[in-house]
Amino acid sequence: MKLHFNKTTEGDIQVQMDKGTILSEFDYIEMLKQLSQNNQIESDWGNLEDNERSKIEELLEKIKNAVKSGLDKPLE
Repeated sequence: MKLHFNKTTEGDIQVQMDKGTILSEFDYIEMLKQLSQNNQIESDWGNLEDNERSKIEELLEKIKNAVKSGLDKPLE
């Protein structure tokens, strides 16, 4: 899965994601679905500053670890 980050002129961070060959608006459920199939995230950081990128990388790593932890547990 690949996420595309970009900062708008208002200073907001916009996120889009690859869904197959289509670039679409970010969807948290779709992200978790894709992570459950392949727990990898690629990122296109666009015009984000280093400190913003660093914080988002930390968050993405925590999400990947949580998904991995959930996948390692047997279903009840």
